[in-house]
Amino acid sequence: MNASQQIELGKLFFEDGIPGFSHLQFFQLIQEEESPFFLIQSTEEKDIGFWVVNPFSFFPDYQFTLPEVSKEALRMEEESPVAVFSIVTIRGKNQATVNLKAPIVLNLSNRMGKQVILQEDSYPIRQLLFSQQAADTE
Repeated sequence: MNASQQIELGKLFFEDGIPGFSHLQFFQLIQEEESPFFLIQSTEEKDIGFWVVNPFSFFPDYQFTLPEVSKEALRMEEESPVAVFSIVTIRGKNQATVNLKAPIVLNLSNRMGKQVILQEDSYPIRQLLFSQQAADTE
């Protein structure tokens, strides 16, 4: 039997929580084995979690400048390694959207995370994750 395994990638600390869940600060990052999907799950309330993807895997042209205030909140140094994730929402009919407007940025050196709302107007909150053409082809 080839059940999908989950890989625990470590603990995360969101000083300000995640919008809508500001009372939760401690999360763990889990990867579905051999899948582009990750789970950011609360360690305080196990039923709270967010499916996320690396947006650069799906949108190679995606780019933004991290505001200084966000860098300070994450205690980032010039050489701090960073990971970026976008929250995925399943919308029925096999459609999934991804929030490119408010990425989750992780400072990997101290495991701090923050959801950053970008000033760039070019990115939507609900970007289709898979184009309809890709969904129709087999």
